Amino acid sequence: MEDLMRASVGAGSEGRGLWAKQTIAAGDEIARIPTDLLLSKESALRALGSDIISKDMGEYTAIALQLIHERYVLQATSFWHPYLDLLPDTAEIGASFTWSEEDLQLLSGSLIQNISSFLRERIQDEYRELCETLAKDPVTFPLDVFTLPRYIWAYAVLLSRSFRLRFGRKSEIIALVPFVDFINHDPDSKAYVAGVTEAGGWGKEAAGRYVLLKTDRQYEAQEQVFDSYGKRSNDELLLLYGFSLEKNVHNFVEISLAQLWDSTELAEPKRAWLAERGIDQDEMQSICLFRGRWPTEMMLLLRLLMLTTEEIGVRREDAVQRTLSELDLATPVNPDVEKRALQELGRLCSEVLSRCPEHLRRRDAELLRDRASLTALPRKEQYAASARHGEVDVLETNIRRVKRLLCHVPFVFRRRDARKQQVLPGFSADAVPRDFDVFLKEFEMD
Repeated sequence: MEDLMRASVGAGSEGRGLWAKQTIAAGDEIARIPTDLLLSKESALRALGSDIISKDMGEYTAIALQLIHERYVLQATSFWHPYLDLLPDTAEIGASFTWSEEDLQLLSGSLIQNISSFLRERIQDEYRELCETLAKDPVTFPLDVFTLPRYIWAYAVLLSRSFRLRFGRKSEIIALVPFVDFINHDPDSKAYVAGVTEAGGWGKEAAGRYVLLKTDRQYEAQEQVFDSYGKRSNDELLLLYGFSLEKNVHNFVEISLAQLWDSTELAEPKRAWLAERGIDQDEMQSICLFRGRWPTEMMLLLRLLMLTTEEIGVRREDAVQRTLSELDLATPVNPDVEKRALQELGRLCSEVLSRCPEHLRRRDAELLRDRASLTALPRKEQYAASARHGEVDVLETNIRRVKRLLCHVPFVFRRRDARKQQVLPGFSADAVPRDFDVFLKEFEMD
């Protein structure tokens, strides 16, 4: 299988990765892997049969079972043995959902600690339910081979290595792409990994389906080739891939709005209005805060939740939706609503931030400023500090922004007069244009 590639698997500082065998020009193919070499639900069905791999079984579950079967039952006789023999074990992957309870304490004060525990519990529950199915054929699926630790290993492999692929108009599939999936992460890489279908002649079926890996830049021989795993926060990287970055512009914090929905007036008409705009129930329940500019949808949702029955002026559901449609909630509605929305956002951020003890915040900040001290720590401690600091940085940045914008709320609705003033309260004269323009820009106002 590795012969199909212009790169080979080798060891580096990030663990195993893909290394160019020769000079590869930008845009060149590195690999073209036929679909019959993939590990997918389809391959699991062929290997294990429909009595076990049912139509209702999830793709991850099916592939996890095949991984255990190929590696621990068939072993050296497996068609995929050369690939499976190179796969890392659970500890090497290091995904935080596989950490011991003791190691999870390294994540104290972070949101990723509970998320890691939750994901592990979900996988454990799935395994216990699956044991009932496997018990139907104890000869093929002995439980001393299909153990919980191996099932967790299979999930760690899948969550850190699998690709979502689409071939033509067919629905998306999840699959392991042997050897290609050893490629490591570079957030700036634009390498291309996708399913492709080669057309046959006129009126004929497709000639073949492949997974294609193309470069985004030139690589010299023996240089490591990278791909981007997507715009992943440190929490996501640590949860699924077992590492985090010292600097990550994609860090975000998800904040629940459940309490606001419980207390807001006219909740059902507001939900219906959002649904009409194509916002589903899950998207209504939380907001994702980034360090950079706020998405328009976030402030729209907060303004909507702050609106009272009196401010809307009607009670009937159809009338409420009509009135809301007449309001432009993508921009500030009035000073009172805007002030309450910002105050509530600040309160939510402060509430989440308070879960991280002050001494951990200070320690992480010092470590991230002193790289020598950070890299002297064991890897799990490094990654935990980077992930937790990423959350804190997002929250503290947004709290500062809220405080600054609250000072300027009155000027949003008198912006023409405000622009004529030489000095805004609390700011020096030379800071006025910049700060005020930033404020208007953040709310997408002229």
